[in-house]
Amino acid sequence: MNYYSLCHEYLIDGFTDGNVKFSPALEDHYQTGRDFCFSNTSVSLIMDKKVKRLTSDFFLTTCGAFFMSEEMKEVVDDCKNQLVFIPAETKYFNGEITEKKYYFIHDSRKISCFDYFQSEYSGKALTIKNKQSGVLAKDHRVRGVKKFVVDASSSEGLDFLFVNNVIWIDPVVSELLVEKVKKHKLLVRFEPIG
Repeated sequence: MNYYSLCHEYLIDGFTDGNVKFSPALEDHYQTGRDFCFSNTSVSLIMDKKVKRLTSDFFLTTCGAFFMSEEMKEVVDDCKNQLVFIPAETKYFNGEITEKKYYFIHDSRKISCFDYFQSEYSGKALTIKNKQSGVLAKDHRVRGVKKFVVDASSSEGLDFLFVNNVIWIDPVVSELLVEKVKKHKLLVRFEPIG
């Protein structure tokens, strides 16, 4: 199976950021892959004043929170994922509501499907040696990825996932999801990996 990185910036919109507020406030800083209880949580997002028009269907804010449009959510819902979606109240800096409706997305679990052998990255020889001898630290993070390969047998068949043990911001998505997004002509950018 072919995989893609779902890029957090859509080139036409350029810089996309805003102030994210969780209500009630989270007990700790937000991070994808951490287990948070979002029951009865609302999310609001006030776009940075540099953002004049938001057209992208997927973006990342500085605090690490990803957002996707309602149209993109419908496509992702039709594919295998483990995401939590919370409707977000999204407004421009001047208080006007954004043209599209957006959802905050969260994945409490990153998947250990990075292919250490087929991928290319900094310190590969030592990482593989430590992995094969069973001394690779559980919290070891691969850095400097030049070629990212997903071990499909460990991806749990997910079409949208975040990968564990590698410094890689963007989610990884399947070719199936990419084709569905393209069919709906959503404004997102993919980069092939592998």
